[in-house]
Amino acid sequence: MLKWQHFFPRTIYGQMVALVSLCMFMTLGVTSLLLYAFRPLVPPPLPPGPFTNILAVETGIQALQAAPPAVRANIAEKMSGAEVTFVIGKDAACQHVPTDHMATFIRNMLVYRGNLGPYPIDAQSCAPQVGEGLLASLYLPHDNISVIVFDRHPHHFGHMMRWTMPLTISLLSLVTIALALTFWSIWHLSRPLRNIAIQADAFGYDSTPEPLPQQGPTEVRRLTHAFNRMQARIAASTEERTRMLIAIGHDLRTPLTRLFIRLELGGEEASPAAMKHDLTLMKKMLNGALHFLREQTDAETAQEIDLASQLETLCHEFSVVGHTISYTGPAYQTCICQPIALERALSNLIENGLKYGKEVEIRLGHDSQYAVIDICDNGPGIPAHLLEKARLPFSRLDPARSLDGGLGLGLSIADAIISRNKGQLTLGAAHPHGLCARVKLPLAAQQRKKTLAEKA
Repeated sequence: MLKWQHFFPRTIYGQMVALVSLCMFMTLGVTSLLLYAFRPLVPPPLPPGPFTNILAVETGIQALQAAPPAVRANIAEKMSGAEVTFVIGKDAACQHVPTDHMATFIRNMLVYRGNLGPYPIDAQSCAPQVGEGLLASLYLPHDNISVIVFDRHPHHFGHMMRWTMPLTISLLSLVTIALALTFWSIWHLSRPLRNIAIQADAFGYDSTPEPLPQQGPTEVRRLTHAFNRMQARIAASTEERTRMLIAIGHDLRTPLTRLFIRLELGGEEASPAAMKHDLTLMKKMLNGALHFLREQTDAETAQEIDLASQLETLCHEFSVVGHTISYTGPAYQTCICQPIALERALSNLIENGLKYGKEVEIRLGHDSQYAVIDICDNGPGIPAHLLEKARLPFSRLDPARSLDGGLGLGLSIADAIISRNKGQLTLGAAHPHGLCARVKLPLAAQQRKKTLAEKA
């Protein structure tokens, strides 16, 4: 992963805040750049009112007075605008009306400032033309210059551009950048969701789907991780059910075949006792499968129990029927679990050890978070490469053991119960020989605090 990606927000909230902030900074930057680039091209506007017009008139007349007579007409045309018009010669288009106070005011101000020389200035009002309002008409006989001042606001294109350019540029920049970032963010956020939707739709047709890559924000990554786990659990459950049906069909075929043979042969082979043995074997197989399925949906309430007392009770129960079993550990240790289900899981592990070994040793200990139970036997054990296979449902390492009615569910049931109680089951070799099953269960809160205090 690149270094700059470490600073990129991981969550949807953080990414949206970053995108909005980036949009704002980019808009301000683009607006400032455009204003800096185009603002000098727009001439400054003339504010409305006679005082600004007086300055414009005075400046224009001075420029014409300083210019050679041959080029005055050309300069006057170029200086004329929407507010003030300069003409060389007397303006014949002006239809005079009685002089109003504004025209007299402009002339008096020009005379008062004294920048145009001691020459007379004629001021009079003109009749307004179509669509225009005339403020005043000035004439300087000495210089043969006429000036027409219009009574209107400067609404020509240059001024309108200057008024509206900052707002227009900001708005267009904001809309452009916001739309671009919005579409990119929507695509970036929705792509993993689309992949999940496509994978979910194809899941029913693909029994072994590939996990989705975890991409996008943290929330989408968590959703993808949860979806992959759900997908894997469903696939494993489907495979487990298929394996169960195959195992049951395969195991039931043997006693059914014997029953048909007994019925065909008749005589002693078809005795009630022999047929009852085969039917009992079939019943035992079916009961084991049904019990395994019920364990998958067991809803027993978890509670705090004394694990040491439960293990001592199990050891006593197996000892009174003639088995050799011992317990080593504290007299009191609590954990959170489903007591009835856990008793069945531990019983399965003990029975499995007594079935293939002569002695079973149980040791109870703990670490900072878990109670640790070791159930070890002195049997032949299981090869290291078959330890994981032994935990699978309906898996038997020795096919001849199916003749006793077992379906290979003991370790699977124990593993499912322990996992449901937020624990772990691991299998390993015992010394000098045998199998050792290690069970880790979460300690109760008080027991955990006590353990941490002891270590401190």
